Amino acid sequence: MMERYRKYMIGVLAVLAGILIFAAQSFAHHLWVQEIENNYAVCRGNIGKRLDPYNPSCVKQITAENADGNEILIARADGKEQAFFTTKVKPALVSVISEWGDRVLTTQGKKFMNRQTAEAQGFRVLNAFTSTQFSKTLCAPSKVNSRVRGLKFELVPVSDPMTAIPGTSLAFQLLFEGQPLEGISIFTNHGYEYKTDAKGMVQIPFEKGVQLLYAIHKIPAGEDFGLDFLKFMTSVTFEVK
Repeated sequence: MMERYRKYMIGVLAVLAGILIFAAQSFAHHLWVQEIENNYAVCRGNIGKRLDPYNPSCVKQITAENADGNEILIARADGKEQAFFTTKVKPALVSVISEWGDRVLTTQGKKFMNRQTAEAQGFRVLNAFTSTQFSKTLCAPSKVNSRVRGLKFELVPVSDPMTAIPGTSLAFQLLFEGQPLEGISIFTNHGYEYKTDAKGMVQIPFEKGVQLLYAIHKIPAGEDFGLDFLKFMTSVTFEVK
């Protein structure tokens, strides 16, 4: 009887763990750039499903490049809950760096504050961390789409995804500080997951439509006071036609 109960509980816990993992990925905050009436918006949320408001001051860097790989000027004009910009030349690629600041995971959920503030408000803190996000949006077919941009955390296509033939697989490499990461999950906005190999490589098949790939990487906070780890997220967005 006890052995049967133990196996039952292991099964229940496995199901719950799967639900929690699925929920965590479903509600991940993606970051991408979207063209809206000749303007560009830095969007945050779940692509194709919802947009979430955010403090535009968290968007620290927006870099736009033309098809030749040359940086083009942008005119940034932030709204109340979102960052916007315009360009005189249509970009081929836009990269964005956002620093979301301190976060804590408590017994009552995630809170947007540091450990000291959370504990002062009576929350039981499970862990404290900072969150930084790197995104690349591919806007037009170009050789620059498969170049390493030098972001701290970056997912690099081996060839231009915007020229991909639907139904074929494309190779990507995941880099952190220029070095390949092994065994990291690459998630898609269509609910699939792939693991990188020893060279940080992964093969992903694509059909028609908007594609967003993302990965999450955590490292120890070191000497940073009050933090348990530093969280990084990277993504690349494009459309397969």
